[in-house]
Amino acid sequence: MAAFTTFSFDSLARYLIMYELGELVQFTPITQGIENSNYFIEISDQSISTEYVLTIAEDISFDDMPFFNDLMTQIHHRGLPVPHPLQTLDGMTGTIFCGKPTSLVERLPGHHPTDITPEYCLQIGAALAELHESAKGLKRNRANPYGHTWVNQTLEFVTARLDGPTSALLANIAKQYQQLESASHGEQLPKGIIHGDLFRDNTLFLDGELSGIIDFYHACEDFLVLDIAICLNDWCLDNNVGFSEERRNALLQGYNQIRVLTATEQDMLVMFQRYAALRFYLTRELSGGAKGEPLKNPDEFLDLLKLLSK
Repeated sequence: MAAFTTFSFDSLARYLIMYELGELVQFTPITQGIENSNYFIEISDQSISTEYVLTIAEDISFDDMPFFNDLMTQIHHRGLPVPHPLQTLDGMTGTIFCGKPTSLVERLPGHHPTDITPEYCLQIGAALAELHESAKGLKRNRANPYGHTWVNQTLEFVTARLDGPTSALLANIAKQYQQLESASHGEQLPKGIIHGDLFRDNTLFLDGELSGIIDFYHACEDFLVLDIAICLNDWCLDNNVGFSEERRNALLQGYNQIRVLTATEQDMLVMFQRYAALRFYLTRELSGGAKGEPLKNPDEFLDLLKLLSK
């Protein structure tokens, strides 16, 4: 969500003409995150100001944008607090700005949660299950770009920076996941469209209630339990010293209220947490480019991975 792509006030004003929303007042870069360029946009229409979020996709192809736009639109229409891409005057949700795929959504109310309570985790668990159910029937699909082929290739790139035991640990987890994908019991693990990145900073809360789920640009088809594992790794970790069982139980309770996990999903949940930690460790390692420093500390996920492997 860092602002990698910059532009002038006039160029943005010209871009916004196709939406006919009013007059551009100001725009502010959203500096958190390590991927797409995001901006808060303020537009005034007859003295009424409305805020929007402009997303410029940095590493997403034009072919993938219709999947994300259709997914957010479908989930929004089914009642979840998800921003849906606005349509231009000619009915398009996917547009081009600065030569890159771009979308515009209305800004949702609320703030990223900080002090995580079991009640927050209960809400997130239920919302994640509702998201999985609401995404059913989407006519478009997208394979997970971070599957085992990508993991194996990336491991080769980062292994030289690691000590022997750490390299062996990462390789073993990657191997376990690859075997899982081809094993017969993989059929007992339900698949569907997952959010893929439901961290705390991709949610909004207002007065203690979930008011927004944002940033769907890692959404894809994969094991549903992988999405749960990603959430557990972020929402239930207590300052990197261990997991809060109370938060974990609350998140799973919320999820099971909407969609009950299978016995196989429950048995393999910790293994999926390890794989999720590996996947985010690797993406953070690559976030600074071939020569740059990572934009976020990858060692946080390496420490988490070691914690989950005890």
